[in-house]
Amino acid sequence: MSSETIARAIEKLVAVHQGGAPIANLGDAAPSHEAAVFAIQRGVLQALGGAIGGWKCATPPGKPGSFGIMAASGARQSGGRWGVANSRPIGLETEVAFRMARDLPPRGSAYSREDVLEAVAAAFPLLELVQSRYADHKIVSPAEGMADNIAHLGYVVGADVADWRQLDLPNLAVRQSYAGAVQVEQKGGNPSVDPVLPLVWLANHLHVHGEHLRAGQVVTTGTYTGCIFVPPGQRVQAGFAGVGEITFDLT
Repeated sequence: MSSETIARAIEKLVAVHQGGAPIANLGDAAPSHEAAVFAIQRGVLQALGGAIGGWKCATPPGKPGSFGIMAASGARQSGGRWGVANSRPIGLETEVAFRMARDLPPRGSAYSREDVLEAVAAAFPLLELVQSRYADHKIVSPAEGMADNIAHLGYVVGADVADWRQLDLPNLAVRQSYAGAVQVEQKGGNPSVDPVLPLVWLANHLHVHGEHLRAGQVVTTGTYTGCIFVPPGQRVQAGFAGVGEITFDLT
């Protein structure tokens, strides 16, 4: 895929980020391989003047792994608010995330589960905000979806969890609500089953693209609740029993 084609894809996505109408797809600028996907992700971030704050990732059983960049400017703390820039609903996803204590650069052998966990500073609940740059994200190709960082818009960070390594992460009881009504309440539901699995996968997979996890970055590992679309003007509450809750206003 040529640099000119990648540049066209970046231009199309940046235009929507800057207030343009959602697009149907990337057309003849659609990426044909993952290296092009990552080049588009990075190019959009650079064009918007952003920096990498973290990553979203998932490794559903029997499916290819996926990842997207989360811009540092998209981070918010529980108890805050997000001013919605348009009238389109925003999708909300309740997740378990990890903050890295140290870098995991390329090396001769792959990082094991224990290697990666030892490099984690903290785990905490995270509420991801999603809004695709496509008019209908369900009908674009997987590569186009990933080029758009899998519809990532921003993320709300909850408090660090004490003794998080003792938790039964695959079977956490999750609850998500807005306007005082519960939309999801269940046990488990992460698409990768165990949220540590995509974290370990990403720690090794980023090396393929000349990148790696770095100290301070946040890695969120897939929604336990599915994606619940919410109109602006709502107070959202989301979290895990025994882990913590996030409260946030969409304004």
